[in-house]
Amino acid sequence: MRLDESTDTGVAHSRNWLAVVFVLMLIEVAGYFEHAMVLGGIPFFANLFGIDYAAASWIITIFMLTGAASAIVGGKLGDMYGRKRMVLILLTISIIGSLITIAFASFPALLVGRALQGTSAGILPLLIGIARQVLPAKRVPVVIAMMTAVATITGGVGLFIAGMFIDAGAWRLMFAASATFCLLALLAAWWVLPRVQAFQTGTIDWVGATLLAPSLIVLLYGLSTASKSGFDNPLNVVCIVVGVAMLAVWTWWELRATSPLVDIRLLISPRTGKTMLATLLAGLAPLSAYTVYSPLIALSPAELPIGLGMTSTMFGLIAMVGSGVTLAMSPLAGVLARKRGAAVALIVGVGMMIVHFAGLMLPLLHKSIPAYIVLSVLATVGTAFIMSSVYNLIIESVPAESTSEYVGIAQVIRNATTAITTVIVSAMLSSSVVPGTTAPTTTAWNMTMLYVITVSVLVILVALLIQTRRRQSRFDGTSESDQVAVSAH
Repeated sequence: MRLDESTDTGVAHSRNWLAVVFVLMLIEVAGYFEHAMVLGGIPFFANLFGIDYAAASWIITIFMLTGAASAIVGGKLGDMYGRKRMVLILLTISIIGSLITIAFASFPALLVGRALQGTSAGILPLLIGIARQVLPAKRVPVVIAMMTAVATITGGVGLFIAGMFIDAGAWRLMFAASATFCLLALLAAWWVLPRVQAFQTGTIDWVGATLLAPSLIVLLYGLSTASKSGFDNPLNVVCIVVGVAMLAVWTWWELRATSPLVDIRLLISPRTGKTMLATLLAGLAPLSAYTVYSPLIALSPAELPIGLGMTSTMFGLIAMVGSGVTLAMSPLAGVLARKRGAAVALIVGVGMMIVHFAGLMLPLLHKSIPAYIVLSVLATVGTAFIMSSVYNLIIESVPAESTSEYVGIAQVIRNATTAITTVIVSAMLSSSVVPGTTAPTTTAWNMTMLYVITVSVLVILVALLIQTRRRQSRFDGTSESDQVAVSAH
């Protein structure tokens, strides 16, 4: 495919941009399916291999750990050596992971396979970088919003497909399906995606990469296990402290490296720093809390203060409805980001979540299934708005050549805050329980909702600061990413 590239923006214009968008969506489906397919299979694998739930949950944990390192390192390698090339490499590694699991069908093989599949977490930062690099600029915010929505739908569909295979006792077909999706995505990427010149030159900071990967793995391991067993386990606390200390050493190195893995000065610059702060705060409440408490309120018996008595099937169908509405609504987030700025789209998304949280505090609504369906769909749409807005904010605040690595950083922040939020929300819900049960009282429930509303308001305040600076930059005729790029040279 021949593309006419714009040398000043790095954007390629083509009549075939729709084909590129389709392939980007296909790759995102393949990558996210690998994440979602085992989420409901922990009890099955525990029974299959004769292990406890804690051991079986490692098939999720190890995916997250390798994914954290892949998101940043893979993004940086893509920025330096070509994003298309890195997408092909990561898809190939994911296919190998599936094939290992199918061939050996043992728990150790499953862990190895899931570790290799975890590298697919580095695909989304590369796809966003490719979209910015090869699509017309006015299309990028909408495409990113649609990619976020596709990931949401893939999560629901992935659980459904994997559930069918598990129920039929043909669990290896789940990995065969994953390998097939990745192979189709690989062939489509190789055939359709344009090969464009990498932005960055020089050599990879292997010392920084070597320090970063274990730092993230140790820190996220401590946070993820603490979300299950709490901070009473000394190992969890030690891992978190050691992980933070290792990240401090890594930061010290990056500030002194000639060609750093991550430009820390850009990361803490006013615009990018506020974007990452908004990402962190969003992860501490609106992006993560819903996934913690939604099964609780939906599946708990209706006789309890907080519970609707739904079946798992009904709960899944509501999630599917929310995903469908999200896909239809997602272009609006992109259009809003393009016309008014990603910060405005972020405010709208967080506003949806605040309405959702506030609605669940009202007894008339949190004990009504129809009301819960409406609020649940609103939360799903709001989540997609927030995620796409974060990615578009990164595009607004960093140079084109650094897109993938900073999207990768945002992903790692979200993973870490998800684990932290699980601990916080679970502790709040457990602070006051119905006697003789583990179910939260109305007091504990409302306290949790007040927490997430408060943090959500903080996200809006940060977004307003970002939007104010954006207006000032437009008034001055410059963007912060331009200013950073100039100062870096």
